[in-house]
Amino acid sequence: MDRLTINAHELFRFVSEDVHANMYILLSDVRALVVDPHPAPQALALLQEAGIAECSMLLTHEHPDHTGGVYRFQQLFRSEVICHEACARAIAVPDENYPALIVAMLAVQDDRNGTNTAEHFRRNYEERLYQADVTFAERLEWTWEQEQFCLVSTPGHSAGSCCIIWNDAAVFTGDSLLKDIPAITRLPGGSTKRYKADTLPFLASLNRDFFALPGHGPEFRLGDATLWSDYVEPVDI
Repeated sequence: MDRLTINAHELFRFVSEDVHANMYILLSDVRALVVDPHPAPQALALLQEAGIAECSMLLTHEHPDHTGGVYRFQQLFRSEVICHEACARAIAVPDENYPALIVAMLAVQDDRNGTNTAEHFRRNYEERLYQADVTFAERLEWTWEQEQFCLVSTPGHSAGSCCIIWNDAAVFTGDSLLKDIPAITRLPGGSTKRYKADTLPFLASLNRDFFALPGHGPEFRLGDATLWSDYVEPVDI
């Protein structure tokens, strides 16, 4: 667990053991805001110890390494799920979640690195279907505990990808922007064309002093990121 100070708030980050996916949690009295939930026992314990009763979950996209904890949170807290409408369609249909593709990509890395992350992910991934409570097509302005959020469609990595601007000072980028490698667009539902036409211009329009809180890897200033105008996709996650 990492403790970050963003917008003068303490933000908790939990990194999954297998694909190193980031989950972010913001607490306020009996309510929690969770971005991209995965089933981290330490995170669930934190919320229970804090006396949390309600949980709002924001999904940056539909891939199972970023949605795999929804069920656990729903079991323990009064919950709502908020995401792009394409993400909502995907998490409601078994064939759209593609856990097998993530396992296959991890297996390639395991062969190279002598690790066992593919089996770890397979063992911890729960095949569940989810119904989103709030969806949007292009943009959603949303308030939580006097904090202002704007969810913006950023297709390319997946059809249901979005970035989430927080108080005009930080942005949760999911897998639409990582610091040192371009976004992967070769998975089903991904589109290099849409990423270059829609998402890159949006990212380039943001304040370069924004904190970026990505789906994988450490936080960074947007001004320190490479925006991939000459798009070349890497082989690995």
